[in-house]
Amino acid sequence: MFRLIRNEKGIVLVIALMILALLSVLSLTAILTTTTDMEISTNYKVLQTTFYNTEGSMDIAPGPIRRTISLKTESQAILDSLGITDSDGNGISDIDESSPLSNLTVDVSGTNGTPDFVESIMGYTTTAPPNFTININEMDITVSTTRTGPVQLKGFSTGFATGYEGGAMSGKGIDFEMQGTGSGDRNSQSKILLKYRCVERSGGGCL
Repeated sequence: MFRLIRNEKGIVLVIALMILALLSVLSLTAILTTTTDMEISTNYKVLQTTFYNTEGSMDIAPGPIRRTISLKTESQAILDSLGITDSDGNGISDIDESSPLSNLTVDVSGTNGTPDFVESIMGYTTTAPPNFTININEMDITVSTTRTGPVQLKGFSTGFATGYEGGAMSGKGIDFEMQGTGSGDRNSQSKILLKYRCVERSGGGCL
């Protein structure tokens, strides 16, 4: 026969332990949530920094192209010093085709027999120019460039002749596709594609 036990000593301790366990679970959950949110925020900040640095580099990336196109107005002595004299018109500068390694290796300086950046941008050759690097906020952004060819600009000949849009223009544009790739902290990466059109002046250079 069962006998009802009315002794409730120790129940407060049991309830206190249950409440403590519940509070521990809630605290641990809050800590994990906060830590996760902080990691997400940090990663987002790093990614945004990488993106903005890459985007900033693309704002100045067309500069080397504009400067290269403007070489057409330089003296022949300067062009000769850069190795872009093409006396036989075969698309490779004289200094490059004098090398026994012609068209075999890529070399930025143009001394190993392949077209360098200047030759590729100016259209001496269809070989893609070598990549160049822009440093922004201690981050290196690698920029690749592809010349997609000249295009005839729409408009009327009188407009180009008078130069009403900022100077005498040839009526020709030169299109380039550029891609900037930046790598930041926490293995963050950002790629930005840019289409740039050099509106060529009749005397050389870009608008």
